[in-house]
Parts: sequence; structure tokens; C-alpha cells
Amino acid sequence: MLYLASQSPRRQQLLHRLKRSFRVVRSAHRETIRTTVSPSVNAMRNAIGKALKAILPPDAAGIVIGADTFLYFRGRVIGKPKSLPHARRLLTELAGHPHWVYTGLCLRDLRTGRMRTSVARSRVTFHRLTPDAIARYVARIKPLDKAGAYAVQEDRGELIARIEGSRTNVIGLPLALLRRELALMESVRRAAG
Repeated sequence: MLYLASQSPRRQQLLHRLKRSFRVVRSAHRETIRTTVSPSVNAMRNAIGKALKAILPPDAAGIVIGADTFLYFRGRVIGKPKSLPHARRLLTELAGHPHWVYTGLCLRDLRTGRMRTSVARSRVTFHRLTPDAIARYVARIKPLDKAGAYAVQEDRGELIARIEGSRTNVIGLPLALLRRELALMESVRRAAG
């Protein structure tokens, strides 16, 4: 059984694509960003924290998945907007420029305690956007629960010019990386008996 330590509906939708049984659980981990470490380290630390502090049922057996996704632009982490005006400001800043999306991934084997960690990084470039285009986009997608105030899966071509790297990473769960990490962890579990 897989346990997804995330309440994100986008991650849940992506995990369904693996056609594997999973349960959604909460995590007691509080996300933190440290300006003294790299974006990769921040993403991985939060993913590890989520996997380690997952609130599991007493009979849980299987693998816990912890993930943390954020944007990195001009030397700073961009999180979720605090208001609609803040969302419009974020999109105005990102317009016409590339930024990076990082997702830290941690798989924790409940039987052995072993963990596998990895990080996916994608480069996203926005079109140049007018204030009117930004206002229409914000009104349409409800950006307050989305890092960077946007959702790649809801873009109709008006926002994103190019994605280099994993598209599912930009949504919040890099599926190709997750498949690879699960296969490696499960092969180790089988070898250990």
C-alpha cells in the first residue's frame, strides 16, 4: 500500500495515474524554507519531514510518499499568494521570464525504515502578459492555493510559453521520477525478503 502524505488534490490526481492503491494521510510536518541552503535541499528536507511525520493508521504497512513543491525565481522561493492582488503581482513578476519548479520526493519503507530521496527540477517560461490578461487568468483559476499563483493543468496556452523538464513536476508530483524511485525501493524490499 502507498500512503500519500499530502492533502493536495493535484498530487492525488497524478498518483491515480500510476494505477496503484493508495491512501491519503495528513502529515504533522510544517514546511520551512531556509535561505542559507539550495532550493534542492529545501525541497528534499520538507519532503523528508512530510514522510517522517505522516499520521498513519496503526496497521499501516507499505511505503509513505512525501513531496514538497515550490517555485524559485531570482534567488527566492515563491510560495502561494496571500491575496488576489498578491497573485497578480506574482504573475506580473514572472511574466516573460523563466523560473524553476522544484519538487523534493521522499519514499519511506514502513517495514525497514529505509528512505529514498530525490529532487526534480523543471524550467518554466511564461509569455509576456498584459495586466488585463493577468486579471482574466486570476479570475478564472482561483490562484490562492497554487504556488506562484498558477496551475499548469489549467493553462489554455495564455500563460506558459515553454516547460523544460517534467510537466507533472510543475503540477506537484514528478511521475517518471516517482515510478523509478518506487521500482528501486520495491526491488530492494524483494531482495531483502
